[in-house]
Amino acid sequence: MWRLARDISKKNNHIGRCVRNVTGSSVRINNASVTSIDYFTNTSTTKLAGVSASDGMRKFSSMVAQRFEEEPYESAIAKGYDSFEAMLTCGGDDRSLILESSTNKYHIRPQPVDPDHVFRGSCTGNPPTQRGYDAAKKLYETLNSIEEGSLDSAIADVFADQRNRISNVLQLEEGTEVIIVPSGSDAEYLPLAIARSLKGNVPISNGITQLREIGAGSAPAAVGEYFSTHAPLKGKLSDDVKYLSGFEGLDGINIPAREQNGDAIDASKKMDEFVTTSLAAGSYPIVHGVFGGKTGIRDERMPGSMDGGETSLGVVDACQGRFSLNELHGWLKQDSIVLYTSSKFYQAPPFCGAVIIPPKIAAKIRNSPGPKEMMSLDGLGGFLTDKELPDCLENWKPLLQKENCANVGLALRWEAGLAGMEALENIPDERRTEAYKEWADAVATMVKKEAVLDPWCVERSIVSIRVSKQADDGQSWLSMSELRDLYRWMSMDISNLVPGATDEEKNALSKPAYIGQPVDVAESHAIVRIALGVESMLSYFENKDETLQEDQITVLKLAAIGKHFNTLKQSGI
Repeated sequence: MWRLARDISKKNNHIGRCVRNVTGSSVRINNASVTSIDYFTNTSTTKLAGVSASDGMRKFSSMVAQRFEEEPYESAIAKGYDSFEAMLTCGGDDRSLILESSTNKYHIRPQPVDPDHVFRGSCTGNPPTQRGYDAAKKLYETLNSIEEGSLDSAIADVFADQRNRISNVLQLEEGTEVIIVPSGSDAEYLPLAIARSLKGNVPISNGITQLREIGAGSAPAAVGEYFSTHAPLKGKLSDDVKYLSGFEGLDGINIPAREQNGDAIDASKKMDEFVTTSLAAGSYPIVHGVFGGKTGIRDERMPGSMDGGETSLGVVDACQGRFSLNELHGWLKQDSIVLYTSSKFYQAPPFCGAVIIPPKIAAKIRNSPGPKEMMSLDGLGGFLTDKELPDCLENWKPLLQKENCANVGLALRWEAGLAGMEALENIPDERRTEAYKEWADAVATMVKKEAVLDPWCVERSIVSIRVSKQADDGQSWLSMSELRDLYRWMSMDISNLVPGATDEEKNALSKPAYIGQPVDVAESHAIVRIALGVESMLSYFENKDETLQEDQITVLKLAAIGKHFNTLKQSGI
């Protein structure tokens, strides 16, 4: 996963390489590099020559022979990002790839947002905050200076340190274990592997709730399917592959988040029926509850693991990260496995996740064999190495051991996320709750004042908004496809495209404001979201009025786009 810094000039069909030290000085390597196809599909091992003692700097040979997935790195470098920023996009899936737009599919760059812009999109995906960027770059520079042949052990130490810091911030009880994973969607594979480890060849059924308000990859991953065109440690997948090796034959049910009219569905009764039916059929049920989907709605009940995991496995999807410590500790006390990320509320770049295992389940796994059939490169080995695993999965480590392979990009993203978590950890939950309630009330009030907007749903630190446009028969709510246009326009200066806008509207239209992606919540409409993240919450504590002024600009821009939607659409932008 690790790369030397590269300078690429495709026009001249020339690839030059630089070795950089931690102070930023560099020297051109004149000799040709030798590249050979290596262990991973679509990956390479690069060996560089040509830096002599007379070059005045030592070789960073620790990065020699490190396997890496080339596409994300090369895509980012080709768009002008430096080696560190390119590495932030590595070790994930297609969602992190830099596209022709010089952003990923969420219109996000691997750089902090311009401080003159507004960011309220933490419920979807985040560029690195300045705090996170600086922390991740410091780690990158440390890894860049390690001794020859020591990157594997260094990354193992980094992940161990990050697991300990996650445990400290979340105040996890002794015996609770943390697995680091590339994303919240990837996290869904772990309960399946844990169930196989605990129960052997017993059939497994997986019950998913809040379909369409959880990540698009969660439902397919929950039955062992690939959800992306890419896997973190394999790269691009062949078109005909569907299931991870060893994950075939799993089944389950998906319960939607809402009725067709947009009303929230209480999934608890259907989950109870699912458990009863599964047990009667001789299957081992995995039961999900979602604590905050895309609009922030929460299932009525978070499922525990029955009989300490002997009868069923309870899973709480808390990937938004919008929960209190008391809530988290309550789930773990009922033996729920918790899926978590720091790439939503805590604003790490896309993506980085964790699976939190309660003490009783961790103790059982420690004494259970690893599910060998699930661990090949075509299975879970395409997502994890032994380095991301805690002590309770000691039996899994030999099955996932990979030499000269370190998911540096994932380590950098978690370092950025931990910077946000640790910045907020000394502010008690009571103050945070008071702040997000006050903030959400203020933003909802702003939205209500705009004729073309409606605060359709307010859940904790996420405000979901309907936007209307002028239609032949009056006003009509924007559809999902129309809101995709709005979502893109929000990140741009579009003030010159609406000649009829007022001065106030033009000011708002000129300000890039990053919001949460559209969500299709009902037959009649979709919504977009304004969400508080760790940096805006810290800003709110420091200067409430200034923070709310940013929200006011965001609301005014939403309203101006709704009012002038037809004009903007006709512009062809």
